[in-house]
Amino acid sequence: MVLILDGKKINSEIKQDLSTKIAIKIADGYAKPCLAIVQIGNTKESTKYIEHKKKFGHAIGVEVLHIHLPDTVKTSDVLTEIQSLNTDDAVHGIIIQLPLPKHIDRDTIIEAVAPEKDVDGLTSENIRGLWTNDKGYILPATARAVLTMLEYYNIDVSGKKVVVIGRSTLVGKPTAIALMNKGATVTVCHSGTKKLSDHTLEADIIISAVGFPRLIDEHFVRPHQVVVDVGITFIKDEEVDKVHGDVDFKAVSEIVAAISPVPGGVGPLTVSSLFQNVFDAYERKISK
Repeated sequence: MVLILDGKKINSEIKQDLSTKIAIKIADGYAKPCLAIVQIGNTKESTKYIEHKKKFGHAIGVEVLHIHLPDTVKTSDVLTEIQSLNTDDAVHGIIIQLPLPKHIDRDTIIEAVAPEKDVDGLTSENIRGLWTNDKGYILPATARAVLTMLEYYNIDVSGKKVVVIGRSTLVGKPTAIALMNKGATVTVCHSGTKKLSDHTLEADIIISAVGFPRLIDEHFVRPHQVVVDVGITFIKDEEVDKVHGDVDFKAVSEIVAAISPVPGGVGPLTVSSLFQNVFDAYERKISK
């Protein structure tokens, strides 16, 4: 029988754990952890994701500041706002909600965030820490969510063949490197990889993060594999937006040993993993 990798269950446990730890810190006289979210413009999806983060933060005792700037804002004004957050001792984590308007240079804005407050793990210092496996670097939340899911279900990656489908800065690349740091033999593919099934059929673990609905079907998998579906695509079905993963869950779940669903898999864990990063940054700050 296939093992369902239940992200909701893990998310609930992380939520309780963080809530307890934060309550203890506050009882000891420390201020609340604080996450600042900088949003530029009014992208519907971004606003929705931010509301999820606000709700989670409120539930565990984290203050969430939402800095909402118009899509006409100048880069210099955004940099001024970020610098103010960098120097504010009450702020422990900063994220820049992506995507940004075309006239705003993404790299300039992200690099302006103080590395110790970069809870998205996107600054060059944190990326360098990931590559060199230094202590104290911050791993992007979705990559952390994938690793947490595997660890929770005692799925050892050391010495295993892992295929990561997707090469994005936020998910594919950091996930691949983090798995290499844990001893996995990793192959990075993408939706355009020729004979993709040749790679996936050789893998012990498949992690797909390309946002290509049902890319992975029964022809890409074999028994005893673990499949983690990170892909999210919204498709209108009878005028309702329904979420689909990269994996044909029904077909693949009848073959493999373990699989994460969409929704209910990595998605819920991404928010809790972000707040784990916030709490880690908070602890480093108050321990100085």
